[in-house]
Amino acid sequence: MTAPEFPRANSAGMPRIIPAQIEANRARVVVIHNSRILLAVIFLIGISSAFVGICAVLYAISLFFPLTGFSFLRGVAAAQWLLSGFLFASMCPYLWKMASKMAHPRVRFDSSGVQFNLGTRTTPLALNMTWNQVSSIEQRRIGNAQQFTVKAADGSYVQFNSYTFFRPRRVARLITERTGVPIQKL
Repeated sequence: MTAPEFPRANSAGMPRIIPAQIEANRARVVVIHNSRILLAVIFLIGISSAFVGICAVLYAISLFFPLTGFSFLRGVAAAQWLLSGFLFASMCPYLWKMASKMAHPRVRFDSSGVQFNLGTRTTPLALNMTWNQVSSIEQRRIGNAQQFTVKAADGSYVQFNSYTFFRPRRVARLITERTGVPIQKL
């Protein structure tokens, strides 16, 4: 038998996951949350960008003095440093907000189903789905982010993307392993 004659796992006639394997996967309890180390790095980059922004603005102000040695090129350099200082300083709240939103989302897989907690500590957004409720898993690419939608049979759904979890495809793949429902790329 040659290599092209072997059946492929993703072909229409071959089941993707056998039921015994699905039951074995469901028995394990898995909790997924974002890496605390990576979140700390994002927080530190945000704080350091504010520091670099303040230093750039102070350097731009120092280019104006002494006024007797001021020239057009020094004014252009000062304007460039002011712009870069503003951009670095404005990056700090963006990174802080992004890391704060990514600090609390969790997904818990157990034998009863999947429990999503995609909110923050003060405003939790929780949704529980049993394994037989999951009807479809859709994947979309929106800009530079992968967005996944897990739909339930009763019409409820959950959406998460790469700004919710660092590795959203892993979450979708774990749901697929436990339900047998394939990921549909749209």
